[in-house]
Amino acid sequence: MQRVRKVRWGPRTLDIDIVVFGNVSSEDPDLTLPHPRAHERAFVLVPWADIEPDVLLPGHGRVGDLADAKAAEGGPSAVRRREDLTLQPPA
Repeated sequence: MQRVRKVRWGPRTLDIDIVVFGNVSSEDPDLTLPHPRAHERAFVLVPWADIEPDVLLPGHGRVGDLADAKAAEGGPSAVRRREDLTLQPPA
């Protein structure tokens, strides 16, 4: 995509994080799989656990367990399920 990053952690033209790709493992500098910090990120784990709680994040365990642990941490950046909302399929 010919992206040029001007500021580290700054705004990006395009950002795609691949968390896992089947059982592929890669330590290539351009693509590390599984994502090296996925197990630390509630915004990745909580929605993933909603759809695949029993899937294993290689090297870290069940996604459901990881999400529960992150949710228990709480704090200002915690991800919480909105029980007052129901997702509807597109019309």
